[in-house]
Amino acid sequence: MDFVITLGLGLFAGTLAGLLGIGGGIVMVPGMVLMLGLDQHTAQGISLGAMTVLSLSGCYVQIKQKNLKIPIVIWIAPVAVVFGLLGAYVAGKIESYTLGRLFGAFLLINGSQMLFRTVRKMRTSV
Repeated sequence: MDFVITLGLGLFAGTLAGLLGIGGGIVMVPGMVLMLGLDQHTAQGISLGAMTVLSLSGCYVQIKQKNLKIPIVIWIAPVAVVFGLLGAYVAGKIESYTLGRLFGAFLLINGSQMLFRTVRKMRTSV
């Protein structure tokens, strides 16, 4: 059963990442914690490993479609790597339960903001 859930999470996360440009971790981390019973740290580690490959495949398609702006990538990537290392270090110091709560709060805040922006845009375009 875990194998089927794992494949489903990969399918769903990969589709959303390619379609919407979101990080697959938004789907994979809660899925692994809630459906596979993994702790938050392990789920985040697996998600980051999977997203590395996922990002490369999505990046390839974006290059082909001429959507990748290399000068912007050159500025963003090194900063993201440094702070990714810092964030992973800090996450290792936080209890799994607390980290899960922080992740959930992050999802709620971002989801709410996106929902309200979309509603606002719909109202102004009518």
